[in-house]
Amino acid sequence: MDSIKRSILDSVVTRLQHEDVIALTGARQTGKTTLCETQLPQLLELPFTYISFDDPDERLRFQRAAVSVLESLATPLVILDEVQKIPQLFDPLKLVVDRERKLPSISRRKFVLTGSSQLLMMKNIRETLAGRIALCEMYPFSLLELTGQSGPTLLSLIWQNQCISSQDVERFQVIPPQRARQLRALRGEHQLWGGYPPVWQRQGASERLNWLKDYRKTYLERDIADVGQVANIDTFALAQKLLCARTANLLSISEVARDLGVAVNTVKRYLELLAMSFQCFLLPPWHENIGKRLVKSPKLYFPDAGLNRAILGELSLSRGAAYESWVFAELLKWKQLQDMAPEFYFYRTSAGMEIDFLLAGEKGIIPIETKSSKQVTAADGRSVAAFLSEHRRAAKVGLVIYAGDEMVEIRKNVWGVPDWHLFGAV
Repeated sequence: MDSIKRSILDSVVTRLQHEDVIALTGARQTGKTTLCETQLPQLLELPFTYISFDDPDERLRFQRAAVSVLESLATPLVILDEVQKIPQLFDPLKLVVDRERKLPSISRRKFVLTGSSQLLMMKNIRETLAGRIALCEMYPFSLLELTGQSGPTLLSLIWQNQCISSQDVERFQVIPPQRARQLRALRGEHQLWGGYPPVWQRQGASERLNWLKDYRKTYLERDIADVGQVANIDTFALAQKLLCARTANLLSISEVARDLGVAVNTVKRYLELLAMSFQCFLLPPWHENIGKRLVKSPKLYFPDAGLNRAILGELSLSRGAAYESWVFAELLKWKQLQDMAPEFYFYRTSAGMEIDFLLAGEKGIIPIETKSSKQVTAADGRSVAAFLSEHRRAAKVGLVIYAGDEMVEIRKNVWGVPDWHLFGAV
């Protein structure tokens, strides 16, 4: 699985053409090191130096003389891994980068920083490297990456054109049956086990589940302990489980606090830690009145299906919540690769109309519903059709993403689209 080309690689290379420093963040074990040590140098065809601050000796070396060490690195590409482990690095790095800016662009070194904790890393970036660094986020494998294909996805074409064209339908109709079966099988496995690369390096269910359980244990005992803002790890672990059980639902912090028997501010701090370590995401509501977007409750998502199984243990999510969380994860991974990334929301009116997701940007708005069954009907597109009718100028097409096999227009400009085709290469 290490040979799988990561979709974000091209974005990183593009950003390096314009920036001297890139920060690549993401949860632990998403493949940042493999990308930086193997795929990025190969694509750039540059000699590189790799330094991991998981190594205590390297941390000590930089604590003693960071500027001298950085200036002694002669390769054109320098990769500094797990930089949140050494906050003393950032001021010396700023000094070195500022000195290099006085050199011709062809002579400047490129620095790639990686880290698995936004909380620790971003604080230092904001304080010392603001205006000098480009930020990229790396997620577990997407379905597209696992297919081994490249090129635009159907979702990319729909977003670009703000419609589903006859050519899009024709391309779907000529997909060979064997290829469709392979994609559906891969989709099913991805929805069961999530996208962490080490999971896909293991074959048996017990081996995969054991790795995920160990990953969670390491996260609790190591990553959260590194932050040092949790007095009781057992309470935090229970909060993680209670919150994960609420994935794809409106977040009620007071309800979680009551169930945990802790203060509301404690739950807020736990949520911040989970979000800043890429374990969960909060999706804001969409409203024409921007002020109302800021005060309405967000929806909560734990995006990785495999890790959710390890967190919940004997508990289980409803099929609908698990499916919606998987679609959320795929939309999130797709969104961050776009040149002009759309904003991402959910939609809920006071009258009770709900739409799972909205993609909103300069091109327009695409309302998206999810349905975990293998059949889709006109009734499934009712809310999407109502949104299109109310926002005719901005919204031209709507989608119902489902687990079936047919690409069909269920209402005017509302299409039922199989998930394995929408997120795969066309």
